[in-house]
Amino acid sequence: MKALLRVLAAAWRLAWPYFWTKDKQTFDLGRFGSFRMQERWFALMALVLILGVNLGQVYISVELSYWNNRFYTALQERNGPTFYKELFFWFQIVAFLIGSIIFEAYVTRWLQIRWRRWMTEGFLMRWMNNGVHYRLMIDGYTKSDNPDQRISEDIDQFIGNTWGNFISIFNLTFKTSAFVGILWGLSTDFSYSVGSFNLASIPGYLVWGALIYSIGGTWIAYLVNRPLIRLYYDQQHFEADFRFSLARLRENSEQVSLLRGEAVERKGVLIHFSHIMSNWYKIMARRVIVGIYANFYGQFSSVFSFILLAPAYFTSATMPLGNMMQTASAFGDVQGGFSFFVDLFSSNASNSIPQWKAVLDRLTTFEAAMKAAEAAATNSEIVVAQTADKTLAIPDLAVALPSGVPLVAARDLSFAPGQAVLINGPSGSGKTSIFRAIAGIWPYGKGKISVPEGKSVMLLPQRAYLPTGSLREAVTYPRGPEVYDDATVKDVLMAVGLGAMVGRLDDLSEGPNLSARLSGGEQQRVAVARAILAKPDFLFLDEATASLDEASEAALYRLLRERLPATALVSIGHRSSLKELHDATLNLQATGDGRYLLAGSSGQTS
Repeated sequence: MKALLRVLAAAWRLAWPYFWTKDKQTFDLGRFGSFRMQERWFALMALVLILGVNLGQVYISVELSYWNNRFYTALQERNGPTFYKELFFWFQIVAFLIGSIIFEAYVTRWLQIRWRRWMTEGFLMRWMNNGVHYRLMIDGYTKSDNPDQRISEDIDQFIGNTWGNFISIFNLTFKTSAFVGILWGLSTDFSYSVGSFNLASIPGYLVWGALIYSIGGTWIAYLVNRPLIRLYYDQQHFEADFRFSLARLRENSEQVSLLRGEAVERKGVLIHFSHIMSNWYKIMARRVIVGIYANFYGQFSSVFSFILLAPAYFTSATMPLGNMMQTASAFGDVQGGFSFFVDLFSSNASNSIPQWKAVLDRLTTFEAAMKAAEAAATNSEIVVAQTADKTLAIPDLAVALPSGVPLVAARDLSFAPGQAVLINGPSGSGKTSIFRAIAGIWPYGKGKISVPEGKSVMLLPQRAYLPTGSLREAVTYPRGPEVYDDATVKDVLMAVGLGAMVGRLDDLSEGPNLSARLSGGEQQRVAVARAILAKPDFLFLDEATASLDEASEAALYRLLRERLPATALVSIGHRSSLKELHDATLNLQATGDGRYLLAGSSGQTS
């Protein structure tokens, strides 16, 4: 019971904010116009409509129970007029029932898509804000693997499953309550003796029989189905890893083809698929056990009421068949309501408790991982402060790994406008981590970084990022193509050596994946062009020209200093030819304990 309450509490914590949000949205009425109101009023309005429809359906179920009595009694008595009257009544009430079901389905879909939009936007906002997605990648993979699946699939399944289960519980609560009253009253009509004791002397004994039967069935169902929760969780994880491995191969198809690495990649992909197969066999084995129990429970439930009622019916010469059928139907509805969790445990549908719990776990762990990443940034001891100085200064900085292990230190550094500084050091010594800390995406460590107030900082990594879309969109990223006129974009492309592509700025005939079409050097030229357009005050280049030959690299550095004369350039690079392209060089020095120190007062040359 405690485990179930924890699950329900977690589901409530994820679900209730939507029904309380004050975000304003537009409600489109088509040709009748539109209006804006808080999203929660849309949600609550839909909730009230759906719950009202369900109450109407409960009323119909009660009416059909009494109809059963009248209809079968009319058959037993061969009463033709009453039979046709009840048959006409059945058509009327079923027509209303069908209409309510269709209306409920439409409003439910309308609510679920709005709920999914709101929840998806919220998760995306948190995941893509302030470098959270990056910190999860380096520090929270085990707790938040495949965030794309969690946002795209798990949210959708959570909403569908949670809503479906909530409506089922609401409907069954009222329906079961109504039929408990009916069955309680009918219990007195069925005298059932065990030895010399008449069960009918127990008020509502049929209700207690249904309750005891259902509680026992639910407990056994929980024990039988409990292992499926972890198995379904693992299955989603393995499926996501398999899809990711295929997507990764697609993105790097050229490199794999050039290296003739298809056999190795295929082996890796099949290993991911083998995890799916292995886990699926475990699910199948468990489902066999679940299926045996669920089918036995379901089949036995269909006759259990008759087993209880038959002795009383056979010993009564005056009891109408309709009374027997109504009581059996009421008993089935009560027992079915009490056995709701048996059905949820045993079902193979996506809203079964094991699958619902697996989805819920993936969302709650993802949310917890994002919260931890947000806290890491908020509570970071690396302070990036705005100052009135003109230089970007690092008086004392210690960068660490996410585990807290010290990595590299920087001391007494300052970068002035128009200055070009080269940073040298062995691979793996922590140069890039210093740049990440300056960019504000690496919160692990402590120290202070002073940035002139109102000045912009831009970092170009070795692997240039090209968003999906046209070349114009890639060059103007992240500001957008509308910020720059056509002549400016073409001019900068020609300046960086991409003049042959000027005529294909908006050409998507070969697809939107520029990374697959442009060489590494061309991608780095695009990144340099992007920096020239952005005109940052401080530009950090992390081997951002390493894919170019030395002559082309030198030409781009001269271009940067020409086009951005007031920008401070700080570079990481290993080529000796880079020295003459910078005003000063700083070298990382080993401290003797496996770590490195970058200090402005040592190793500097003009």
